[in-house]
Amino acid sequence: MKIFNKRNIYIGLFAILYLIVAFSSFWHATFFFGLANNVWMSIILAFAFEIGQAAVLFSLLTSPKDRNRIMPWVLMTMFTLVQVIGNVFSSYKYLITNSVENLRYFKEPIFIWTDLPDNMTTVIITYIIGAILPITALLLTSMITNYLSDNEQTIQEKSNEDKNEDNKSILGDYSILQMENQGLQEEINKLKEQIHNQNVKSKSQEEEQPEEEQPEEEQPEEEQPEEEQPEEEQQISKQSHFINL
Repeated sequence: MKIFNKRNIYIGLFAILYLIVAFSSFWHATFFFGLANNVWMSIILAFAFEIGQAAVLFSLLTSPKDRNRIMPWVLMTMFTLVQVIGNVFSSYKYLITNSVENLRYFKEPIFIWTDLPDNMTTVIITYIIGAILPITALLLTSMITNYLSDNEQTIQEKSNEDKNEDNKSILGDYSILQMENQGLQEEINKLKEQIHNQNVKSKSQEEEQPEEEQPEEEQPEEEQPEEEQPEEEQQISKQSHFINL
């Protein structure tokens, strides 16, 4: 981010102007409040008014909601009016005590076609000197708040456009993934169908083949137990064997 961009230069110039107006108004307000207070009390009152104006100004510059409300602008106008009164008082006092003989340098070239008295000329020049700068600062406050509002609105619109573009890209990626997913699903279904067809074909082939006859297993012959000869036959055989010997 560049430091010397349009927004920062605009705010910097306004800050310089406000500081100048605040310092001169504070100095003049101390003399104005000194009419009814001692020195330290008049300084406190003048400082309080400047702090109040700074707080309202900060609220207007930082809070978009306060820019559309009436109360901050009423307070800003009231503080500016106090600044005008203090500046007019101090300016008029200084003119009367130090610059009465210099009034003709203002009266003769400006009011050349009129015949104004010196006291009226003094009042006019006093308001010109004391009121223009605070009123200018107030109007510039309105200008800078409008500028910040427009700038924030532009940034918000740009941010919304970026979000819309991101959403579109996300939707595009999602649609591509969905299409790829559909293609994969179709391939999987085709593979399942092929496997199913192969299984059906193999089963049909197995059913068509004749069953092979299995040879019967030869059962082992059971050994029949020898029949026992009777005892008489055994004796006769023994006697015949003995005679032969």
